Order: sequence, then C-alpha cells, then structure tokens
Amino acid sequence: MNFKELRSQIQKTICEDHGKVVDSFKVGSGSKQYPAKIETDGTKYFAYVDGEMLDSFKSEKEAREGIEDFVKLVDL
Repeated sequence: MNFKELRSQIQKTICEDHGKVVDSFKVGSGSKQYPAKIETDGTKYFAYVDGEMLDSFKSEKEAREGIEDFVKLVDL
C-alpha cells in the first residue's frame, strides 16, 4: 500500500463517521471547480472541499462562510 492509497482510505473512514449531508455544491471558477459539502452531526457542522475536511462550525451559515473564505484564500 502506498501513501496515496493510505490517505484515501483514512479520508473515507473519517468522512463516514459524520452525519448526514446538508448541502453539496461546486466551488472555484472556470475549469477548476471542486466539490464542496456541508455535513451535520448533532449540533456540529463540518465543511469539506475536494474531500478534505476544513473545520467544524456551529451553524450551516458559518460552515458555508468558512468554505467561501477558504476558496478566496487559496484562490480556487
């Protein structure tokens, strides 16, 4: 097993632990668009971009703003 496969397997395990998907959408511009989603587990909301978890938030609105800030920061 190489590093890429191990990382992929770990990410799948982490993603499966959280609750239901609240919203999924594309972020970025032009041909470089990446999938983003917001999941909830109880009172926490988790923001993901391209399969990578960014952070946990208190509300869906904060999670969406976190994704937008991340996209602006890395200039996707």
